[in-house]
Formats: sequence, C-alpha cells, structure tokens
Amino acid sequence: MEKTSAYFELISHPDRTLQQHLTGCDVLSEKILSLKFVEKDTFFELSFLNKLREILVYFHDFGKASFFQSKIIKATIEAENNQEFKSQLGIQKYIAFFNENRRAYFNKCLGENDRLSNHAKIGGYFAIEQIEHDDIFLKFVILKIIRRHHGYLTNFFYSNEETQIQLQQKDIQFLEKQIEVLDFESYNQILSNQSLITSKEHWEKIKSELSSGRKFVKYQTEFESRKEVKYFFLQHYLFSLLLSADKGDLMLLKTDKDWYIQENTLLPLNIINDYKTNLFSNEAPKPIDFVREEAYQLVQRNVLENSSKAFFSITLPTGLGKTFSAFNVATILQNAFYEQHGSKPRVIYVLPFTSIIDQNENIFRKILKSSNIGNLETRLSKNHYLAMPNEQYDEEKLSKDEPEYLADGWEHDFIVTTFVQFLEGIFTNKNRLLRKFHNMTNAIFILDEVQNIPPQYFEVIELVFKKMNEYFGTKFVFVTATQPFIFNNNDEILELANPKKYFENLKRIEINQSLLKVSEKHLSVDEFCYSLIEDIKSNINKSFLIICNTIKSSQEIHKQLKQEFEEVLYLSSSILPFKRLEVIEKIKTQKGHQIVVSTQVVEAGVDIDLDIVYRDFAPIDSINQSAGRCNRNGLKGKGAVKLFDLGKSKYVYDKVLLSISRDVLKHHDEIIQESTLYDLNLEYATQIRKRKSNDSNASQKLIECIQNLKLEDIEKNFKLIGEDFRNYNVFLPVDDKSLKVWDEFMSIFKITDDDFERKRKIKKIKPSLLQYVTRFPKNKFVPPSKQQDKGIIYVADWQNYYDLETGYKLVEDKDFIL
Repeated sequence: MEKTSAYFELISHPDRTLQQHLTGCDVLSEKILSLKFVEKDTFFELSFLNKLREILVYFHDFGKASFFQSKIIKATIEAENNQEFKSQLGIQKYIAFFNENRRAYFNKCLGENDRLSNHAKIGGYFAIEQIEHDDIFLKFVILKIIRRHHGYLTNFFYSNEETQIQLQQKDIQFLEKQIEVLDFESYNQILSNQSLITSKEHWEKIKSELSSGRKFVKYQTEFESRKEVKYFFLQHYLFSLLLSADKGDLMLLKTDKDWYIQENTLLPLNIINDYKTNLFSNEAPKPIDFVREEAYQLVQRNVLENSSKAFFSITLPTGLGKTFSAFNVATILQNAFYEQHGSKPRVIYVLPFTSIIDQNENIFRKILKSSNIGNLETRLSKNHYLAMPNEQYDEEKLSKDEPEYLADGWEHDFIVTTFVQFLEGIFTNKNRLLRKFHNMTNAIFILDEVQNIPPQYFEVIELVFKKMNEYFGTKFVFVTATQPFIFNNNDEILELANPKKYFENLKRIEINQSLLKVSEKHLSVDEFCYSLIEDIKSNINKSFLIICNTIKSSQEIHKQLKQEFEEVLYLSSSILPFKRLEVIEKIKTQKGHQIVVSTQVVEAGVDIDLDIVYRDFAPIDSINQSAGRCNRNGLKGKGAVKLFDLGKSKYVYDKVLLSISRDVLKHHDEIIQESTLYDLNLEYATQIRKRKSNDSNASQKLIECIQNLKLEDIEKNFKLIGEDFRNYNVFLPVDDKSLKVWDEFMSIFKITDDDFERKRKIKKIKPSLLQYVTRFPKNKFVPPSKQQDKGIIYVADWQNYYDLETGYKLVEDKDFIL
C-alpha cells in the first residue's frame, strides 16, 4: 500500500481517531492494573502482566488499520457530519483519501465477503509476535482474547470443528486480503510511543508457525497433559481487563477517563461497632441480646488474630446476629489486606435470593452513611435481577453511560449480589458477564447461606476459590446456620464462632417430626390441612407460619384455610413488592393470633417471628432457616417447628441433600431440641462431604474444561438455575398509581433521544416501577405479541394470570417454584 501516514490519521469511531481510542484504552487499563495485587510467586509478575496488557490494548484493533471494515465505512460517513471532529486536518485528509481511493473498492469486496470487516482476528495473530516468552500457550491465550473480544470466548483449540488458533488455508487467504490494504506505517506511528513495532514481514513467520496441523496435534496433546488451571485465570483476568478498557473508552464521557477508576474506600475499623452502638442505644436489651453481643465479640477477636488466613466461617444459630458479624469481619479483613499488600479490596456480599438484595443493600447503605462515607452512587451497587445486562457487548450499541459502566463491571467499592450473578460471572464464556472478573480478584467475599449452591458443583467451586486466593489474595467468609460443607476438608476453613456452645445453650424451639413419622407416604394437601386446621383451632392465641415448597401447594393451602378463618396472610416472591412489604409489616406489627402461608422466600432476610412454624420437607439447612422465623428472640416460651411432607421437595432441592436429610432425621427423636441441633447439623455436613466425593461427575467435567480452556463447554455445563425455572419480568398495572408510573416510564423513550439522559431518568423512576414488577414462569406464560425480548413485559390483562393476594395463577399440574 502507498504511504499515507504523512497526511492523515486512522479513524476508529465516528468521534475519535484510532490513536485516541487506543490511548484511552491504555490509560484506563494501566490505571486498573496499577491498583491490583497479584501473587507473583504463584501467578505472574505484575510487570509482565502489564506488558501483556499493553500488547492487548495496542493490537486488539489492529485490523482497523486495514480500512476493510463496514464499521470504518460507517464511521467515515458519520465523521463527515461531526463538525468538531472533522475540523481536524488529519481527519479531513483521511475522509478525502478514503472516499476517493477506497470506498467503492471496499464496498465491492465487502459485498462479496462481509467477513472481511472482522478486525479482531488479524490483531490476535500479529500480537503474539510481540510477546517475549517461551510459553507458546501463553501466546495462544493472548491471541484468543483479541480474536474474541467482541464475542464469546470459544473452546481453546476447536469450536464446532473449526480451528481457533491454527491457520487453515481459508484463514490465510482471508488474512492476506486484509494485509494487502493494511497501513503498517500509520499503525507503527501509533505504536512508536509504546516501544512496539510491527511489520508485514512478521506474517510469514506467523504463518509458518501456526499453519502446521502436525504441530497443533502436538500442541494440543501437550496442553491437555499439563492440566494447568493458571491459563484459565490468566485468560479471564486479561479478557476482563481489555473489555473494561475498550468499553470504558466508549462509554465514559470525561476526557480524564481514569478518574472513574479509583482506589476502593477503606472502611474504618470501628464502623460496625459504632453503628451497632448508635442503633441499639435507646433499646432495653433482651436476654438473647447479650448472647448476640458475646458471639459478635468472639468472632471479632478471632478474625483479628487470624486475618492472614484465606477462608472463614461464621456458623451461628439463626437470629444471633450473623449479618453484623459478617460486615465486621469483612471490614477487618479489608484493612488487613491493605496493610499486607498495599491494595484496597472491594467487599462483595453474595446472597441466595434476589428478593433480599434490597434489604441487605439498605443495611450496608445505612452503615456507610453512619460513617459519613459519601458518593454512595459510585461506591455501593446492588446487582438486581432486573439489572441483568445483555449477554454480549455490541460496539455500535454502546452508550455514554457511566452508571452502566460502573455497575456492569463491578467497579463499585461495595457490591450486593446473588450467587447466580457471582458464579455465572466465572463459569461462563460471555464477554459481558466476564467483564467484572478482574474486580472479583483482591476482593473480600461474604457468602451468605453458601449451602444453597448445588452440591454437584462443590468440588469445582472449591478449586476456583482456592486458586482465586492463591493467585490474587481473594478472601471468602462463609455465613451459615449449619456448616460450610463446600470444602472437602473443613479444617481449611477457620471457624470464627463457637457454634456448639451457642446451640447447646439455646432453648427457643423444638423440631417436631410427628407428621413425618406418622406415615412413610406423602400427605395430600387435604390430609395436611385437616391436621393443620385442628392445630390452629386448638391454639387460637398462637401465631402460625406455614412454609411450602411450591407456589401451587401454598395457594391450595391458603385457599382451604381461608374457608375456615377470617384472615390468612400470604407471602411469596410472586407477590408484587409493594404488597409483599405491606404483608411483612402487618406480620411484624400484629400481635397474638395470625396465620401466614408462604413459600421459602421467608427463610432468608425476612425478619418475622411467629409461635408455630410448619415446614414442608426440605434439606436440613433450609429447615434451620425456617426455624429462625420461630420464637426468634426467645420471648414466647418454646416455639414449635413442625415438619410435614407434601412430596414437592424434589421440584426444588437437590436429591442428594434430601436423601441425606431424611437419613439423618430418621436417627433422631420425634422431638428434636434446639440444643441438639449442632450435633444434627454436624452429622448432616459430614454425610454431605462423604456423599459428594462419590458424586462429583459435574465438577470433574468442569475442572477438565477449566484445565483445557473449553469455555463453551463450561457455559453449557454450569447452570445454577434450570431452564424450567427461568422467568419473565412483568409489569402489572393494578391501580391508577401503577398506570401513572408506566406512562411516565414509556414517555422517557418517546421524548428522550439522548441515551445518557434516558438512562438517568429511568434510574430515577426505577424504584417506583419495580414496585409493580413480578415474575411469570417462562415455561407457562406466553408474553403478548412482540414483547418476548423486552426487559419488562407489560401485561394489560393481568387479572387473567394473577391474583393480587396470592400471585401467579396456576392451573396446570406442574408446580411453579418461588
């Protein structure tokens, strides 16, 4: 190609040159990496990672120097209408040269083969020539990251029988057509400030090394024999870093884009102690409050003495203040990490259910405000199910939106999220989900009720957690009322409490198995309701909570109870948020006799306290959670937790956990005292560890995928939520207020063209909007025409599907689980 660099600059996007874009990516990624800590003895030197980062940045858009892009053609056209951008002499020259000498030819070529516009592939191959390292597989990782940075990560060597690294003849022909029109001279001017240089002559060496089928058979055999997981974390880490820089340059408005990348806030060591003191200063302490404070102080002492360790557990009975202890432990570990490594880790609180995110985020917000920590919009984030982003980035659809950039990438200092968002951000090949991975490193994770993770994944999750600590110093705090049985060797997790002591001294409740043991077969709803109604009539001054495994069974029980009693309250995550809050508030304030029917939504984060709790059969850890809603403060004599079995647990829970729970309970008395629950929980955890070691096919598959970088297979094989339990987010116009909110929401799209302004307005209205949003099951509900792909579906005829008191109407035999 003739020399052109003397008189124009390459265009990257309609509003910037290629040099401006690459410089923006460089500044952002360098700032991000400079704030990181990595264990150089187990992972890589930070200086070496920085060199790889630089190569990724400056070669990920190498193909944009070829002009062979539909996006470049479009960008050139749009640049002509951007007067400020066009006023630069180099841009004027670029547009003129392109229009006169290239546009017609490139339109013709792209018409014959539109794949010529793919700019990522060529950059990956030329990038590996920049890496001074003997490890060929490390070079392949860099190649794959660049090649796939606009899409999903594929399996390492083959995807759908197509080679992913080896050059086939068709690849060579394709790339050589791009190389013919690639302006190496202009690109080297961009590279010159980075002490990098590339050349057309590199191609012959690349082609020679990467086109031999015999070599690649050898490479693949050697790679798979290594069984090395480090490449998985390197690929995730650098892929995430590149995505954050690439998208950040396009999405952030300020010229000093690195302003958005700041050190995390270091929490004052006494922030939780001070908050608790102020919160309870005007309350007369109850007897159990002294037990809570004693446990809190014990946990605090133990973590202060052992803050260099990696894995911690807070195992305490429900109602003994685990949440405050967990926040306090995270604060202490954050400060210790900073003292040891000089990096300030973010704190990430992971919960089992989306329905309790708002509540926990609100607690965190109040704690931060109490210490005058400002700018919470950029420091605290909750990953709500309605905030789930698109699965893939599309460069042409990116908007200038700082809040979206910060939220998607977990750039906030403190994050409240779910196990689904957390783990599906690791076990995935999707670029948008992976973008946050680098911010999972150097983090303090609080995993609340970790036993909700399916046991078939325990082994692979143990491996991933250990490697995250080994490579990046990431720490994990398991919070549970049973025991953290996720690791094969529980001694590797430091218990911060003294669970045996606290269980043995409690006499708040007893667990009654009489309905379980009266018959080996399951009870029908009619049989159960007959027994339940008799109990309620015999205890007319008591409050009752009935927890069911499925929406359908809870609705059937509610219906029968309503025929006998004047008021029966109902709770499930299917109930609209504003109605759910009304019901919870009524339960809390109403004294004496009341009846509440619910799904397991009340088991975590719903602070209610009733006299008698009925629990449909579930794993022992869930039974523990249900027991936490009974006589919580020990002020009602002795509460009763009565187990029954409608045969629906198989739709909700892991069969191994159910089998172990049945076996453990069989060997205990019909009446189980709270003081013996520690031994029962220990027996349960021990059985799980034994059983899972013999039933780990799913984990073994995933471990092999990690070792062999089969990212597509990881995505297929790791599912926390089965397809049957996926849901639509639906808006229900149930009253005049909801109609007004929806009209306001829709008007934003009609009158606001600016993406940033639109999203600002949506964020403002979102709290009101969400009060009328619930979920309908995808396997039962058919959305209105043309609404299937909408983030929120408007259901005008909602009365056909939904009851304001009991939620989604079920008419089929199969149960809906919420």
